[in-house]
Order: sequence, then structure tokens, then C-alpha cells
Amino acid sequence: MINLVEVETETRLEKAAGATATPDQATVKGKIIEFALWLSKQGYDEDVVKWRSERMKKFVELGANLWDPETVKEVLAKQKSWNDGYKMLLVYAYENFLQMEGLSWKRPRYVQPERLPFVPTEAELDQLIASCGRKLGVFLQGLKDTGADPGELAALEPTDINAENRTVQIRPVKRHNPRVLKVSREFTIRLQTLKSYQASQRIFNQKTLSTCLHSQRKRAAQKFGNPRLQKISFTTFRHWKGTMEYHRTKDILHVMKMLGHKQIRNTLKYIHLETMLFSEVNDQYVAKVANNTKEACDLIEVGFQYVTGEYDDGGKIFRKLKDYMDKAQNDGDKPL
Repeated sequence: MINLVEVETETRLEKAAGATATPDQATVKGKIIEFALWLSKQGYDEDVVKWRSERMKKFVELGANLWDPETVKEVLAKQKSWNDGYKMLLVYAYENFLQMEGLSWKRPRYVQPERLPFVPTEAELDQLIASCGRKLGVFLQGLKDTGADPGELAALEPTDINAENRTVQIRPVKRHNPRVLKVSREFTIRLQTLKSYQASQRIFNQKTLSTCLHSQRKRAAQKFGNPRLQKISFTTFRHWKGTMEYHRTKDILHVMKMLGHKQIRNTLKYIHLETMLFSEVNDQYVAKVANNTKEACDLIEVGFQYVTGEYDDGGKIFRKLKDYMDKAQNDGDKPL
């Protein structure tokens, strides 16, 4: 019995020593490939698999031993330029690796900071779109029209676009809901000029466009003398759309449906953003009176909202923000 206990103790010590010994490069490379395959088997999508696998490579490059959690903690602590939110995502990725290896650790404490997203003006978005190349400009226009996640718009194929009705069918990412969204005539016309639109494949390459955005927004910021343009990312268009749609409709459920959120808590921030951005704005409305069902439907179709009804003369009052009315007159049939 004593000998058996000694053997088991020695085995555990050897296993622990093996886990903390620095592995050779071939072992690490093979294990990271194995990790990517393991993530795929667990049902993670391609982008998540790629990102988390690359983060394991980064840990190794910075001197961590993936089988020794203390060295990973040390690497995280030394990176002063990484914010806590990013470190928290790295912690989740590393925990997947530990799970695959049957290991555990005491998780370091990192908390995702609460930050409100940057919301530019519409003029700033239009300046950036006008300054970009043809394909990137079309992509940005699509983001502005739909408020879609950039990954969703990048997944568009020609069959997802109905040019006649000016709608696009969105394939969801990040567990969003699928949806059909309205786009501007400008977007559909410009889209059809792209060579990739004529092929039966994805129209946009998000990685390539992201690289282009970094250089072209810098040039746009210099051209217009506006450094705020450099803060605009693909997701900025989504935040702008959510904020503007809530300002226009005051209907948080409408914004939730448009953005594809499954839970309303993800949408509530747009109420706060709208309140902050428009707290001192004196909204001016254009009022119209509908005297019958057809007139009421016509007004609703162009963005008017029912206010109150029926007066002595039989009419029902609808209203619409004046700046949206002016924009509709200037832009023709662009969506509101």
C-alpha cells in the first residue's frame, strides 16, 4: 500500500513538472492547430476560432508557457497598452485552451469597462464615404443605410439583394436575428457597378476593406481638417444608425428589430445616446393632416407619425421632424 501511494505521488509530480516545462516549437504549433480544431468541434464560428488561436500564438511569442497559467498571467500583467476589456477577452480564450487540456487556473480579475460608443454627425459619415474608393465607399454606404454589423454586410451575396424593392437580406452574426432591411437607391446603383456583384460569391472582403479604411480615413481627416473622422470604424455606422432611428421613432423595439438584437438590454444604450446628443436640440416638426385612409397611409409611408385625431373638420394630424423632411426633399427617395 505504501509503495502504491509513493508511485501515485511520483506520477502526479511528473505530470505537474511536464505541464510547466517549456515545450518545443513543434509541440506548441501542433497544439495550437489542435486547439483550433477543438474550438470548431465545440461549435464556435470561423472568426472566433481564428481569433482565439492567434491569441494563443501571441501568448507564446510574448514568452508564456500555455501549460503554465502563471506565465500567462505574467504576460497579461506586463501589457500596459492592453485595456482590461481586451484582457478579459484573452482570459476567455485561454480558458478554452485550459478546458481542452483538462487544466484549470484561478482567473485574474479583469472587468469590461462601460463606455458609450462614439457617434459622429451624418455630415462626417458622408465626408468619409465620399473620400473613399469605390468598393469601400459602397460598403460604408450600406452600413449607413442598414445599421448592419460589418460582418453581416460583408456576407452579402448578389442573391441577397432585391434591387427593385431596394432591400437586402441579412445573414446574422454574433447571434443576431436574421432580417430584411431597406437600402437607398444610391447603394443599389453603386453596388451594381462592382465586378464582384456580377459573380455568384460574396461581394465584399471585410479584411481587405478594413485595411483600406485605416489609410483612407486618415487622408479624409487631413483633407477636411477634422480629426474626428479617424475615430470612425465600421461599427460606428451601426451606433449612428441605432441612435438616429431611436431619435426619429422613439420606439426602442423598432431599433431592436432593425439591429437584430435578441435581447433588449443590448439596445437600451441608444436611448441614453440619443438623450445625450439631442438634449439641447429643439426639434421642429412638419405637420400634415390626413382626411382619409389613403392619405394617412401615404403619410406613414414617407415617415410621418400619427399624433392625434379626429378634429371637428374630420382630419387626423401626423407629424415628422423637419430635418428629415428637408432631407427627403433633397435626396429624393432615399430611406428615412
